[in-house]
Amino acid sequence: MLPKLRSLESFLPPINRLPADIFTIIPYYFTKDSGHYDAFPMNKPLITMTHVCQLWRNLLLSTPGLWTRIDFSTSKSKQAEGFLGRSRGGLLDIHQFFESEEHVEPFLSTTLHNTYRLQRLEINSFLLHLDRVLIRFTRPALELKHLDIGNEPGITDKDMRLPSTIFNGQLPKLTSLTLYRLHTDLRGFNFPSLTRFDFTTGTMTSIGNLTSFFERCPSLEFIQICLSYMPQSPVPPPRRRARLDTLKELRFDETACTSGLLDHLALPKCTEVSLKGQFTGEEFDNYGIPTARIHPSSVDHLPVTRGITKAVAMPSACVLSGPNGNLRFRYLDESHRELGVQFFTSFSPISVLEIRELWVGWSATFSTTYHGPWKQTATGVREVFRLLRKVEDLSIFNCEMEPFFSTLGTAAGDHTLIPGLRRLRIFVGCADLDILALVQCARAREELSRPLEEVTVVFEKEPGADLVEEMESLRGVVGELTYRVGKTPDLVWEGEGREPW
Repeated sequence: MLPKLRSLESFLPPINRLPADIFTIIPYYFTKDSGHYDAFPMNKPLITMTHVCQLWRNLLLSTPGLWTRIDFSTSKSKQAEGFLGRSRGGLLDIHQFFESEEHVEPFLSTTLHNTYRLQRLEINSFLLHLDRVLIRFTRPALELKHLDIGNEPGITDKDMRLPSTIFNGQLPKLTSLTLYRLHTDLRGFNFPSLTRFDFTTGTMTSIGNLTSFFERCPSLEFIQICLSYMPQSPVPPPRRRARLDTLKELRFDETACTSGLLDHLALPKCTEVSLKGQFTGEEFDNYGIPTARIHPSSVDHLPVTRGITKAVAMPSACVLSGPNGNLRFRYLDESHRELGVQFFTSFSPISVLEIRELWVGWSATFSTTYHGPWKQTATGVREVFRLLRKVEDLSIFNCEMEPFFSTLGTAAGDHTLIPGLRRLRIFVGCADLDILALVQCARAREELSRPLEEVTVVFEKEPGADLVEEMESLRGVVGELTYRVGKTPDLVWEGEGREPW
C-alpha cells in the first residue's frame, strides 16, 4: 500500500495532471546559460527533470525531439552518445563553444558522423586556428537550415577564413547564414534557399564579392552587413545593379554605408532600411569616418524612400521604413546638437517634404556626459518648420521648449509656420516646461486662425498646484487639453545580430 500511496501523492501536484503532450513541450523553452560553459548548459534542466520521478523520466525519454539539441561546450562524449541514442534519428541542433584544442575532437567525432542529420550548427570559438576545424567539414549537409559560425575578436590579428569547400558547397536547404569575424570568397557559394544573411568581417572585401553572392541567393529577405575596417572611397553606381526581388530588410553599418554598396543594389520590395553612420552632410565625422550618403540614382530602387510621412529627429543615423512609414535620425556625435534644416536636407534626394508626423528630442541613452534638455535655437527650429510645412502631429521630448513655442506662435511673412499643425505632444519635467511660452503660442495660433486641436503634456512626476493652475489657463484656447504623469519615450532601437545599432 505504501508504494501506491506515494504514487497517488505524487499525482496531486497540478503539473502531474497536465496531459503528456503538453508536459513534454516545457523543456523546449529552456534557454542557454551563456554565463557558464559547464557540461551541457542547454540541457542541464532537461537532465534534472529526468531525475524527479519515474513518471517524468519515462515521458521525457520517450520524446525523441527533446534530445536532438546537443551542446558540446566542454562536454563529455558519453553525454553526446546518450543524447544521440535518445534522439532516435531526429534532425540535430548542435552547438559548440571552443575554448581550447582539447574540445575539438569530441565535437568532430560526433558531428562529422552525423552530418546528414544536421539541421542547425552553431560554432563559437576562441581558437587560434578555427579554419583547421572548418576544413574538415567536407560532406554535404542536405538537411542543414541554420549555420552560425563566429570567431571571437582579439584572439588573432586577422579574421579566420571560411573554406569554400565547407560541406562540399552542398547546402540545398540552408535558410540562415551568420558569419562573424570570418572572411571568404563568397563567389564560391550558391544557396538557393537562403533567406537571412548576417556577415561581419574585419578583412577588406570587395563590393563585387558581396553583390555576386546576393545574386546567387534569390530568396534573400534579410541582410545585415558589418564591415569592421576603415572605409575606402565609395565605388560609383554601376550600369546594372544586383536585383534582390525578395529582400524586405537591409541593415548596414558605417563602413557598409560609405562603401557605396547600397548604390549597387536594386531592392523593389524592401520595406525597411537601417543605415548606421553620419548623415550630417560633412565630409568626415570626428572619428575620421567619411559621411555616408545615398546616391541620387539609388532612390528609385528603394521603395522605403517614397511617400515618407513620419520622422524622428535624432541625428545622425537613420531607419527608413516604408513604403509610407517613417524616417528616423539619431545622434552619434555630440558636436551636432542643434536642430536645423540640414538634418533633413542631408538625405537629399530623398523627399521629406511630405512628413506629417514629427518627433524631435534627445535621449540621454546616447550620451554618458550630456544630461538635461536638448538646447535649440529659434533660428534652427524656424528653418525646419519652413521646410516641413505639412506636419500635422508634433511631439517634443527632453528639449528646451521655448524656441519651439515662440516659433510656432509666429508667422513667416503671410504664412503661419506649420499651418496644418493639429496635435502637439510634450514630454517634459515639471521644472523644464515653459508654461508661459506655451500659453502665448496657443493664443497666437488661435489669433492666426490656426488653433491647436489637441495639446497633451506628459510630466515625469506629479505637477504642483501652481503648475496645474497655469495649465488650466489653456482651456478654451485649444480644442482639447490633456496633462498627466507618464514615461518619456525612448526612441533608441537595436538591430538583430551581435552588436547594437
